[in-house]
Amino acid sequence: MSGAPLRAGVLFDLDGTLAQTEHLHHAAFNAVLANHGRTLDHAAFVRHVSGRSNEDITAYFFPGMDEAGRVRFADDKERAFRELAAAGVDATPGARALIDWARAQGFATGLVTNAPRENADLMVAVLGLADAFDVVVIGAELARSKPHPDPYLAAVEALALDTARTIAIEDSATGIAAARAAGLDVVAMATPETAASIAKSDVALSVTDMTDARLYQFLEARLRVAR
Repeated sequence: MSGAPLRAGVLFDLDGTLAQTEHLHHAAFNAVLANHGRTLDHAAFVRHVSGRSNEDITAYFFPGMDEAGRVRFADDKERAFRELAAAGVDATPGARALIDWARAQGFATGLVTNAPRENADLMVAVLGLADAFDVVVIGAELARSKPHPDPYLAAVEALALDTARTIAIEDSATGIAAARAAGLDVVAMATPETAASIAKSDVALSVTDMTDARLYQFLEARLRVAR
């Protein structure tokens, strides 16, 4: 028995992709690390924090800390981040327009993030994107988060997506690895800080924001195949 045709879709990461929050996360980490007599420079933030789950981050910074201590640290950091984000979060240029375009074309849209649910809900509200996604997948609510493919596989299943006609938009090597492991092609949002690591990743296209005409051309070509 054949089912309904699989859909084409665009799956978005959140931090650093739709929302320009990396500086807020960096500040929040340093605010909490100060209580441990430590600081985190920008290079270390990009290398060891950006795109990763709190479980991986706390294990890296505090390998000798027990699980309860790591959870407390992560909770304190996320609370500090939300206090900063509540004052305002900048959207990546062109983000809302791209989401609106995708939905107008009939493509499915999903948010796939390692951010905790409380963070994601706050940022989506602050950015005015509450109505923007057909599904929101939170990595921490699954058995494995990015860089494992599970979050993207969950979105693909929830939306009945055709992986050959679904594109992930990511900004970190961690997220790119997750999407590629799920069988998706990736558009990378490159910044001066992340361009080097992204250049070594397996991406189909790299742009600096979502106003780039090449992004629309790429999505048109890939998502409309066999429609």
